[in-house]
Amino acid sequence: MIKPKNILILASLLGCAFIPAHAQSLDEFLRFSQPEQGASARFKALGNAQTALGGDLSSVSGNPAGLGFFGQSDIGLSFDFSSDVNKALYFGTNSSNNADKFAINQAAAVFHIPTRKARGSNLSTGWLNFNIGVGYHQTNNFHSTLGFTGVNNESSYGDFMALEDGFLLGDIGWQFGMVDENASGQLIPMTTLDDVQTAYYREKGHQSETNLSFGANYSNQLYIGASVGFTRINNRMNRLFMEDGAIMDYGYIYSQNPNSRFVNPSNSDYELYNPLLESEYAFDDEYWSNTSGNGFNAKLGVIFKPIPQVQIGLSATTPTWYSLTNDYEDYFGITNYLTDGTDSFDENPSEPVYYDYNLRTPYKLSGGLAYIFGDGLLSADIDYVDYASMSMSSSDASYDSEFNDGIANTYSSAVNFRIGGEYLIAPQLMVRAGYGYTGSPYSDESIDYTGQTVSGGLGYRINNVYVDLTYQNFQRSYNMSPYVLDDAAGLYSPVAEVKNQRHNVLLSIGLKF
Repeated sequence: MIKPKNILILASLLGCAFIPAHAQSLDEFLRFSQPEQGASARFKALGNAQTALGGDLSSVSGNPAGLGFFGQSDIGLSFDFSSDVNKALYFGTNSSNNADKFAINQAAAVFHIPTRKARGSNLSTGWLNFNIGVGYHQTNNFHSTLGFTGVNNESSYGDFMALEDGFLLGDIGWQFGMVDENASGQLIPMTTLDDVQTAYYREKGHQSETNLSFGANYSNQLYIGASVGFTRINNRMNRLFMEDGAIMDYGYIYSQNPNSRFVNPSNSDYELYNPLLESEYAFDDEYWSNTSGNGFNAKLGVIFKPIPQVQIGLSATTPTWYSLTNDYEDYFGITNYLTDGTDSFDENPSEPVYYDYNLRTPYKLSGGLAYIFGDGLLSADIDYVDYASMSMSSSDASYDSEFNDGIANTYSSAVNFRIGGEYLIAPQLMVRAGYGYTGSPYSDESIDYTGQTVSGGLGYRINNVYVDLTYQNFQRSYNMSPYVLDDAAGLYSPVAEVKNQRHNVLLSIGLKF
């Protein structure tokens, strides 16, 4: 019973199913479509509420209209130490894993180019400058490790394999003796319950953007800007699922199918599979994926000051058009510990597969409002992101159509908002705080994939040198499943409750000249 092999990838979040694919899954597209806007430690401390603000190197990658606020040139460097912590609860067992990384978060410069005016003309009206900015910003840190383990008394991986009749995992289950046929020819699990299940998801790499930006100032009241961004993705992922369980006994399969290869001596595979009855096994399913490539996007922005204390900002970010290459391979292996004291081993490794595709991420519209007062400021932002506008294309039109239908059915638009403040507590020392909320991109409201960010920091200025230090904490809680069963039929998918926290400490150092 060898069936055609289709490559199948697990979508990580509960509610997403195994779907035929080359190597991509919808949640991978989502990760690549949720970059965090690059920012200095100062704006990170403000919760990244920067759409209506300017005069900071963050404007190179953010709202380019903010470049018009610069009255002198500026160069700076930002460092970031991140610690990603994942805590999971799976069938009553708690697990915790973390991954740390140190990186350059931002390197940018703005060159102030004042307009030349005739002697005696008004220097505060008309076009006052045309500034140029260039910078590198890390927009996504993929370094993360998630692991969980527990004793599953509700289902086994064999239950999932039995649902995959006609696909790769159904074939693997048949080869390994984890599934068999009943008298009607339907796949049924040969695995018992109360199995020890362990899963690990390890991810590395980053996403970045290099920007060339322009901004101008008209009469210290209207600021406009535009930028082009050149993006890069380098993502490496490893997924491992392990199950330690046991194969059913003679009576179970005989009652289901007396002609089974496990119990019928006239079956040609009887001598291979009969010894597996009541054996304990250790099963491994491991998958490796590497994705890399480049893309580009553009931004337009404007900031208007109706009165000196109030600033209103708007910016639009086009989709990012990526050209990506993915290489992947998977491995399946099982060791059976037979009742006669011997071991039996089988495996099914794959050869590396290389696949090229194009990805278009969502567009984003942002609005911001800032209030500037004597010794400080308050700033607030709101974003609209249409995740349903994502799309992919490749040389295989049938897969493209299937994926794009999946995107349209799975995702919807989301709203993000951010707020932050800054206050001068001493002549050269500022204190800052901020909060951010990331909306869920899923059209199914039962899937909660929202996130929250809290931040705070200090800034110090002396002459033309500035130093900013920020702590940022991001939190997201969600459910995920190592495999997906038929919940509607009463066979419920196993669920791990995950709480993700990312701690970031950022340091920015800059010089105005």
